[in-house]
Amino acid sequence: MRQPIVVVLGHVDHGKTQMLDFIRRTQVQRKEAGGITQHIGATEVPASYIKKFCKPMLDKLKIDVTIPGLLFVDTPGHAAFSNLRKRGGSVADLAILVVDIMSGIQPQTLESIEILKQFKVPFIVGANKVDLLPDYVSKNGSFLSNLKNQKQSALTNLEIKLYEITGKLAELGFEAERIDRVTDFTNQVVVVPASGKTGEGLIDVLALITGLAQKFLVKRLEVTNKMKGNILEIKQEKGLGATADAIIYDGELSEGQTIVISGVDEPIVTKCRCLLKPEPMKESRTEKKFIRVKTVKAASGVKIHGPGMDKAVAGSSIIVACPETLADAIEEIKNEMDEIEFSTDKVGVVVKTDTLGTLEALVKMLQERGIPVRKAKIGDISKSDIVEAEEVKQSKPSYGAVLGFNVKNTTEKLAASKEIKVITGDIVYKILESYEEWVEEEREKLREKELSKLPRPVKFKIVPGYIFRNNDPAIVGIEVTGGLLKNHIEVMKEDGKIVGKIKQLEIQGESVKESKTGGKMAASIDGPTVGRQIKEGDTLITSMSEPEYRKLKKFLDMLSDDEKAVLDEITAIKRKEKKTWGMLDM
Repeated sequence: MRQPIVVVLGHVDHGKTQMLDFIRRTQVQRKEAGGITQHIGATEVPASYIKKFCKPMLDKLKIDVTIPGLLFVDTPGHAAFSNLRKRGGSVADLAILVVDIMSGIQPQTLESIEILKQFKVPFIVGANKVDLLPDYVSKNGSFLSNLKNQKQSALTNLEIKLYEITGKLAELGFEAERIDRVTDFTNQVVVVPASGKTGEGLIDVLALITGLAQKFLVKRLEVTNKMKGNILEIKQEKGLGATADAIIYDGELSEGQTIVISGVDEPIVTKCRCLLKPEPMKESRTEKKFIRVKTVKAASGVKIHGPGMDKAVAGSSIIVACPETLADAIEEIKNEMDEIEFSTDKVGVVVKTDTLGTLEALVKMLQERGIPVRKAKIGDISKSDIVEAEEVKQSKPSYGAVLGFNVKNTTEKLAASKEIKVITGDIVYKILESYEEWVEEEREKLREKELSKLPRPVKFKIVPGYIFRNNDPAIVGIEVTGGLLKNHIEVMKEDGKIVGKIKQLEIQGESVKESKTGGKMAASIDGPTVGRQIKEGDTLITSMSEPEYRKLKKFLDMLSDDEKAVLDEITAIKRKEKKTWGMLDM
């Protein structure tokens, strides 16, 4: 059985690394045999250390440690976590979602939860920084033991903060409970108050993760002879060039073996020139020196150096091949890329990211929100992406957009000239949020445009003593008494008789397009003659057709209260002549 891979993730500055650092520092200081080893992007905590570090909690929970240890992956960002991918799920077996108990669930926390849901990774919540709670006295050891020694005011503050976290998780579809209140580990998310500064709660976290792995993941942890790995990141190392930081999660990988991985344009076939691991913990944290190893076994983090790594794509699977299996391995990697990267002719947004993992995650999130994707590719935003978005815009304006995660955009001028929305960023959640805000803005603009084509409800009074011209057109002084007055609307008297159409509005010789209640101006009206169809003191009101009225009813939320009141008057006037006027066809 291999050790479970536990990913640690959460919002920036919430203390992911701080919690792991406490565990690692403790181990280095004690210099215990069989100590913690730092791998590439991962930290291996052996069973012997878990037994000593968590003894009180293991005894309390009656857990006998049978796994070889735990491999923690401290993700520097959600891109790295997304890259812990394999077909049908994630390389990670379990996750610790670190949440600052003082600030609660933040945007990157939400994004973490979204990706955990997508990859179906079970998780517990480490409510970090409990030492910052007012009146709370935090110390190294079990949270459950320390809880008994707190003042009532500290307990109240703790309850308030945990209620905020569990309440937000409930909104997201998770039933969450504090560790001592959990009754069903299969259906409830466990929340462990902890402190990466004092060490409180960390023995609870380690013991809990160990117990959950042994109870629910035994079959998943069985090692096979087939090597399975995954690229976390592609990095440039001095003296080596491009290297792949990878996680081996099944079987073993040896120096000199041929591997097949995803490339920017096509599968890459290369040899493992060397496999590297950091030196023991204290040196690797400062000097980043590496030790060359012949073989790595699951589960383990390793740096792979080989030709062509500069064109490799993070998030790719790693397949070992021999001459007889090379063609099948290449085909398998091609299929993997085709499942994630695609280009169609359907109406949808264009998505570009820097890795396969984030591409897969972003596309899934969009699809879950009912947003179709036309094209999903690795790489920077290009001219062809803008051209495709422009084509989409012709039939569905709200999908005429390009979304880019952690990629460059050199098409600003072209996109602006084509009026194509380009949204880029390094937080998936924020990209989606920005897109949805833009769609709503565009929807409102479109509604405003449609509303501008319809007559607006208004009534106005012809002011006595301000007749400037009797007809062709009649020019009179008016005062708006309700609604919104615009040019080119047909008007009627209060008895329903149509008198003409507003031609132009002027204030002190200057043309105006509209006026609200209280506005005074001169209006030229085509049709009537003053003294015959209209006279001083008359009140005129908007006239409209039944189809116009029905359309206008769809925009009630965009009309002012006085416009709605005038619309009711118009309806009453029209229905005196025809009882069913403006009613929808049955």
